[in-house]
Amino acid sequence: MLQQTAPAGPVRKLARLLQKWGGMAKYRQHPRLAALSWRAANLLDAELTITRREIAKARPRSQDGVQHLGAVGIGTTGTCNASCIHCPTGKASTANSPRGTMPMSIFHKIIDGIVEEGVAVDSHIGFGLFGDGLVDPMVVERARYVHEKLPDVIFSVNTNGAAYNSSKHKVLFPYVTLIALHCESLTPETYDYLMTPLRAKNVFPKYEQILRDFPGKVRVSVPVSRANREELPMIREWFLSRGAKEVVFDPMSSRCMEDLSLFQKLSLSPARVLCTSAVTHDLIVDCDGAVLPCCNDFAREQPIGNLAIETFRETMTNLARRQFAQTMDEGRHDEVPLCTRCFGDVRTPNFPFDHPVSS
Repeated sequence: MLQQTAPAGPVRKLARLLQKWGGMAKYRQHPRLAALSWRAANLLDAELTITRREIAKARPRSQDGVQHLGAVGIGTTGTCNASCIHCPTGKASTANSPRGTMPMSIFHKIIDGIVEEGVAVDSHIGFGLFGDGLVDPMVVERARYVHEKLPDVIFSVNTNGAAYNSSKHKVLFPYVTLIALHCESLTPETYDYLMTPLRAKNVFPKYEQILRDFPGKVRVSVPVSRANREELPMIREWFLSRGAKEVVFDPMSSRCMEDLSLFQKLSLSPARVLCTSAVTHDLIVDCDGAVLPCCNDFAREQPIGNLAIETFRETMTNLARRQFAQTMDEGRHDEVPLCTRCFGDVRTPNFPFDHPVSS
């Protein structure tokens, strides 16, 4: 039997050049030239990971097959070290939710499924769903696996920063595209109020460490509320002056909590959120393999799959996912208790500075 041998140096160099040309052609919106470059690169070196991924993603999608994805949210752990006052985490409504660590078998099933099905991930893959991404003891091992298998995908680890340990976590630098840092205030009293039981005096020094260890890779997310609205320009300046890649002000969400009184007190001027079937273009997986329709289903009321017992293909094509998509497109949101409690401020063009504030 003939054994495949690795291509010689000049051949491999040409293959990598063709792979690079393919990426440039894709960026410049010349899909035919990109496909031609990648096929040529693959003929010269079949082990080029990005080339193989691009060829796989170009395969025609059957109507009943696995479709491309928007974002992938993976709850690598169910444990969060915070219980923000406007978040269901740590409250009675989520008392029965799992707090453990996602088994590697389920994690591999997600990543390998994306690779084997040739699925494009248009937005990103993020660690951290209802728990903090850095609390996961296997975060480095998982990040390395994502980088190896899906080098073409934007990949982030979501964290409030409190669990950051420089000696343990700075090795993530070559694997992540972004550290998505959740910060609600730089005023200690406000921070301690919003992000209980975390304390500003303990967490703020971690911000400095993260910014130092991940230059140009820190994306700061600031949920906007009446409690922090006046300090937003200061927050932006503080992080950008220390090397953050960007600071994004995000509209507050009710997170489908049953008691909306605190959300209504903190939000600016919320409106009902009515999703379409586009919400099912994302893959949201909790730490035990439960697949949910969106990242606001903290109480796991509306499961649409289970990767602990289903294959990746089964999860992505099952009846529950299709039925939920149809319910959204037909505007039958009131039939889904989760959706009846979904409210949020609307992202305006210059949010939040041009956003109306209700009296």
